[in-house]
Amino acid sequence: MSKRTDYGELAAKLDYESLGKKLSQLAEGQPPRKRKTAADLLEPLRETLLTLRRKGWSSGQLVEELKAAGVPVSPARFRECLARWNGNRNGIAKSRASRQPGGATNHRKEAGALPPATSPAARSQSAPGDGHAGLKFANR
Repeated sequence: MSKRTDYGELAAKLDYESLGKKLSQLAEGQPPRKRKTAADLLEPLRETLLTLRRKGWSSGQLVEELKAAGVPVSPARFRECLARWNGNRNGIAKSRASRQPGGATNHRKEAGALPPATSPAARSQSAPGDGHAGLKFANR
C-alpha cells in the first residue's frame, strides 16, 4: 500500500514564489501541441495549394499528388483545410454535425405552402365521433 500524502508537510516545504514564476511563464506562451493535424502539415503549402485549386485542379487530384509525395491526407480532410483557408465561417470549417441534411439541395418549405392536393374522390371527411381529426383516404 502506498504512503498517504501529508499536504501540511508538503505546503511547508513548497516554494510558492518559484512555482508562481514558473506558472506565469507558462501563461505567457502557448501550450505545446502533442499532435500535428493535417492542416498543420499542409500549412507551409497553403498558398500553393489554394492557387492550384483556383486554377481548376480538383481536390481529388491534389490529394493524389500529395499522397504520391508521401503526405497521407484524406479527400474530406483536405477539403476541410481548403474551406478553412478560404475563410469559411471565421476560419472554421463546418463540422459534419452542423450541416443540414441534404446539403445544398435541401429546399425549405415556404411559409404557408400547402401539401400536394389529393383528388376529391380519394378523400372523405372523418366522422366527428371516430376520434380522428382531419381527412381520411377512402379504401379502394
